[in-house]
Amino acid sequence: MMKRSKTIISQALLTLKQNLETTGDPLGFKQAYWNNWVKELNLPSEGKTVLLTARMYQMLPYVIETTRTVSGVRSIIGIKGVGKMLTAANRLAGERIIRLKARRDKKIEQKAENALKGIVAALNAIGKQVAYLYDAEPYSGVLLFDLGLRKHIEHHVRKVYCFLKNLGIGHVITLDPHTTFMMKEIYPQYIESYDIEIKHYLEILSENRGNLVSASRREFAKEFVIHDSCVMTRDLGIIKQTRDVATSLGIRLIEPKHTRLDTACCGGPIEYAFPNLTDQISFIRVKELANVCTEIIVTCPICLANLSKYQKTLGVRVWDMGEILHAAFNIHS
Repeated sequence: MMKRSKTIISQALLTLKQNLETTGDPLGFKQAYWNNWVKELNLPSEGKTVLLTARMYQMLPYVIETTRTVSGVRSIIGIKGVGKMLTAANRLAGERIIRLKARRDKKIEQKAENALKGIVAALNAIGKQVAYLYDAEPYSGVLLFDLGLRKHIEHHVRKVYCFLKNLGIGHVITLDPHTTFMMKEIYPQYIESYDIEIKHYLEILSENRGNLVSASRREFAKEFVIHDSCVMTRDLGIIKQTRDVATSLGIRLIEPKHTRLDTACCGGPIEYAFPNLTDQISFIRVKELANVCTEIIVTCPICLANLSKYQKTLGVRVWDMGEILHAAFNIHS
């Protein structure tokens, strides 16, 4: 089993690396796809402060479908067949059949899009004007780090840093904990005198929570149990900020047994290699949360993907904080 899993991992990592080298995108997709969510928001394409999505939310349908596919075919066609499948088109989740299946998963796609729009709406509400680079938006390289491709990180980091500096960008607002950690903690290890300020959007909203006034119409419950992201709490120390923002929206957060620095894993990001283990871990965590409250808040797209798949089974609803902001500000998709 371990040998089979190592082969899967090796094939996936090779495909990821090749995609980044040839297209600048880990899944090998055209840039335009990642920007569908922002079409109606009319964000400026230039500015000293930019929003960096790192495509983490947009990737969710494809990550989920790829995991299903890899998990399903391993026992049917064998490890060699899986390896050939993963490399045939020089992409993993970019396989045509996976793209088609992923696009049918409208629920997770809508959740991700609402989260992105909600974050922008909240930033607008506190008067924080941000630019978005559209097709020019670079990929942060976070998967290189998360998946252990350390020897390939430096080139990518320097490329992204030089690109941002050449555009005169001095401030980057990140939307997920993994990208935040990558650009805030890992980039400076490769760039001397690293001078781009990196902040997670919840840090900014928390600092300006006095101006964070939600609209009168709210489409969410008043009481939620919170699932903290491991990276958000342990690596970034973003704990109080999440709670401050929730309080500003009139939400009462309930703390589960494992919370804050002692939070429990959602099961990611090991989905490609160990999908069954991921399912076991995520199911245990959702059951723990569901015993406290059926309305669950997360602040990470990976957590959103892993925990929301049990919504129907356990009768819960998993919200990304961005979705809460989307509902609070009455933003229509």
